[in-house]
Amino acid sequence: MRLLLTLLALFIASAAHAQQKLQLRLDWKPGGQHTPFYYAKDKGYYTQEGIDLAIIPGSGSSDSVKQLGTRSVDVAIVDALVLVQAAEQRVPVKAIAVYYQRTPIVLISSKSNPVTSVKQLTGDVKVGAGKGSAVYQGLVAMLAANNLKPEQIKMVDIGFGVQPLLVKQVDALMGFTNTQPIELESAGYAAHEMFISDHGVNAYGLTIASNDDTIAKRPQVLSAFLRATKKAVQELGGGARQAGVDAVAKSVPEISAAREMKALERTFPLWSAKGGGTAGFGAQSDEGWRQTIATAQRVGLVEKGPAPSAVYNASFLK
Repeated sequence: MRLLLTLLALFIASAAHAQQKLQLRLDWKPGGQHTPFYYAKDKGYYTQEGIDLAIIPGSGSSDSVKQLGTRSVDVAIVDALVLVQAAEQRVPVKAIAVYYQRTPIVLISSKSNPVTSVKQLTGDVKVGAGKGSAVYQGLVAMLAANNLKPEQIKMVDIGFGVQPLLVKQVDALMGFTNTQPIELESAGYAAHEMFISDHGVNAYGLTIASNDDTIAKRPQVLSAFLRATKKAVQELGGGARQAGVDAVAKSVPEISAAREMKALERTFPLWSAKGGGTAGFGAQSDEGWRQTIATAQRVGLVEKGPAPSAVYNASFLK
């Protein structure tokens, strides 16, 4: 019996030693949109793959790219357009999977007086967007895709909150489908959303990126990380939503589980191409990246634009 206990203790110690540490930096504060990572960690899927995952809150894609480039973190959630810009600047980072197959950026207006076409913006419509922000870039990209320029519309430089729309400082504002519309709904505002992806902006949204050093030296760990994450996404799609949100709330107790459930529901359509299921989670292609690079050029983030091969590596998710 004593020998059996000794062998068991040695096995447990060996298994713990075999766990490889991996740091994931989010694009922003933890929320329902990050449920797969917290759910997979709570269910032990990363541990089963030999990974000891640390999830770190983020402060924007630009910061995540810097953290990756200096090898301060191993993996990060990064906006695709920011990744294209980083590639042109030869920052040693690449997408190893696409997290959002299309951009979550929307133009939000009132359901009682909705903006339903880009052409409407050339009229008497004041549009709110923080200059230099991702949503502002999305607005510029949508205008460019419809042969319009920013100076042809009435743009108001605002922050990230929804107050300007609530107090009618603006008639519409740019935001993310899984963020601002939920805040507006909580304030009793009936919001109409117009996705820029439905109006000419064919670009990936968020990506899961890593640095060239980790890609070269730890390919099996990255594959294992994506395998566990995809398993979580598929289970969430199969009905484990409440368990997923509970896992986020367990790690981040200050969040509202009810609100993050709404964020999760609004994130689901972004994980797959239109009409597709979660089986295609993470997929990326030359054509998808060519369209994303072309969008970055329209916005003015890059000049010539890098080759797709400089932006992504699809070998980790089969």
